[in-house]
Amino acid sequence: MKCSATAALGAAVIAMLGASSASHAAAVNFDFSAFDSSIIHDGTSLSDSTFLDLNDASELVTSVVSGDASGLQEGDAITLTGASSPTLNNAIIYGSAPGPLGANVVLSWPMVALPGVDTFTETLTTVTTIVTAPKDPDFIGVTLTGTITDSMGLFMNAPVVLMFTATQAGANIPSVAFSNSTMGVTPSIPEPSTWVMMALGFGGLGYAGFRRGKAMLSA
Repeated sequence: MKCSATAALGAAVIAMLGASSASHAAAVNFDFSAFDSSIIHDGTSLSDSTFLDLNDASELVTSVVSGDASGLQEGDAITLTGASSPTLNNAIIYGSAPGPLGANVVLSWPMVALPGVDTFTETLTTVTTIVTAPKDPDFIGVTLTGTITDSMGLFMNAPVVLMFTATQAGANIPSVAFSNSTMGVTPSIPEPSTWVMMALGFGGLGYAGFRRGKAMLSA
C-alpha cells in the first residue's frame, strides 16, 4: 500500500580532505528539503516503509553552514536522482535494514559563484542506519554514505554522509512537515587547530634543545 508522505531530506553533507600536506581542507555542509505533495512510500506507515519515491519533488537548499565549499545558497535547487522503474519514478530504496542501497542515489549541482564554475557529484551507495520511533509510526530517519567529487578537484571521492528524515501527519493526509539533520565525517587530515598545536610543540622542543646546548657550552 502506498501512502502520501512528506519527506524532509536533511542532506547534511560533510566531506573533508587535504588538497596538500598543508592544513588546507574543503568541506561541504548544507541542508535541503524535498517539496511536493506526491511523495509516496510503501508499507502501512513510514516506520515500516522500505522506500520513498520523491516523484517530481523539487529539492531546494534550506540552510548552508559557514565554511561550506559547495557554492550553494538558500533557495538554490539541486538534483537528486534515485531509482526508477515501471512503478517508481525517483525513489530512495533503503530497505528494512542497513546495507547497500537498492539503487545508488546521486546528488548533483553546479557552482557558479566565485572562485569559479564547478560541478559537484555525490554518489550514495550504502544505508548505515534506519531509525524509527515505536510510538510514532509516521516517522523514519535514514543515514546514507558514499563519496563526493567535483570538477575543480576540491573533492576526489571524499567520504560523504546524507541523513534524511520523513514525517507524515495523519494516515493518508499529505502534510508539509520537514525535519533536517546533519552528520559529520572525520577529516582525512588534521584540522588547522591540530596543526597549530603540533607547531607549538615542535617549537617548544626546539627551544628547549637550544637552551640545553647553550648551557653545555657555558659549562
